[in-house]
Amino acid sequence: MAVEDNVNFLELACLFKITQDTTLERFGGTINASVFDAANITGSLKQKGLIDFTAYYPGPNSITLTDTGKKLKTDAETRSTAAIDNLDEEILKQMSGGKRYPLELQNTLNIRSMDLAFRIYKLFKQNLLAYELKNGNVELMLTEQGFLRAKTPQAVQTPMAQPQQTATEQQAKAPAQQAAGKEGAAQANEQIKTPKKHMNRLVILLLVIILIILVLVVLVKLNKINLPFKLPF
Repeated sequence: MAVEDNVNFLELACLFKITQDTTLERFGGTINASVFDAANITGSLKQKGLIDFTAYYPGPNSITLTDTGKKLKTDAETRSTAAIDNLDEEILKQMSGGKRYPLELQNTLNIRSMDLAFRIYKLFKQNLLAYELKNGNVELMLTEQGFLRAKTPQAVQTPMAQPQQTATEQQAKAPAQQAAGKEGAAQANEQIKTPKKHMNRLVILLLVIILIILVLVVLVKLNKINLPFKLPF
């Protein structure tokens, strides 16, 4: 693993503070740190091959970026234009839960310090968080946009997928629903036809009885048969 792979966001943020006019003696004021804290940071950047500086006494001594330091800044700028992904969302979520320092995020998310540094810088460039250098450290803060994003991640994408899935399910269920509707209609027709069949049988039976009675009356009138009782007509 290269030394620069251990770069953290504090060191990356300090690299972006270095210009052609930056001097070693005034670097503490540039990053809002004491002389002691500024010396620790510049020493770490020097050890990782990201900066170089002169050693004239009594100074001033200029600070310059090495090729490695310039490349690191270029990589950070390139990656800052990428789309927000799930890990970025998790960083925002952790910050909304009270995490304010990169080291807290690194311990929680268990990712490399340089990967976290790139992601924090991306969120900064996309106006989802801000940071402040002070006392040899860096403090992170959510912007209003970042706070809203942390509370409602991917809020627009989730509802859009649901109607499409529902429409697909409705299309899949349509033949079954049509078949069920036809079967229900057939059952209803059968239920309607059943009383009609019973009614037709009763009418036929009644007509047969009336016909028998008429035949008996005619036969009695013609004295063809004798009944054990008298007809009332």
